Amino acid sequence: MNINKNLAKLFDVPEQPQANKQLAGGTYDIASFQKDYAMVQSNLKDLIGNGNVALEAALKVATESDSPRAFEVVAILLKTMADLNNNMLDVHKKAKDTTGTKVEVKQTNNSVFVGSTKDLQNLLNKDRSTEKDVVEAEILDNGTNT
Repeated sequence: MNINKNLAKLFDVPEQPQANKQLAGGTYDIASFQKDYAMVQSNLKDLIGNGNVALEAALKVATESDSPRAFEVVAILLKTMADLNNNMLDVHKKAKDTTGTKVEVKQTNNSVFVGSTKDLQNLLNKDRSTEKDVVEAEILDNGTNT
């Protein structure tokens, strides 16, 4: 017996059948996710923008008043701004994890060039290369010699 049957029997009330409720968030909908992601991102950007304005004002008050409490408020606001920026990065990370898009970075380690320093310089800087393409040309006399 479950607890609902026990309580119904104890208090002499009819047992209520439990409805099959779907749990919230049971399905993933990309359209609603993108809308929610855009809203969260917009809210965080607004908070960061407003925080920057508030930080400038608090810093001005702190420097003009030389009050320790004013500097404490500035320090707390700086901490809050750092946390908001970290939250913005967390939102991006969670969105990437949710959508399953992975960015692969191809990295080459321990690259070795086999050749002389002259070959390496010619490879890196073609304009100053000693192996420039030579264009052969012939000078024609067009009759302007006097």
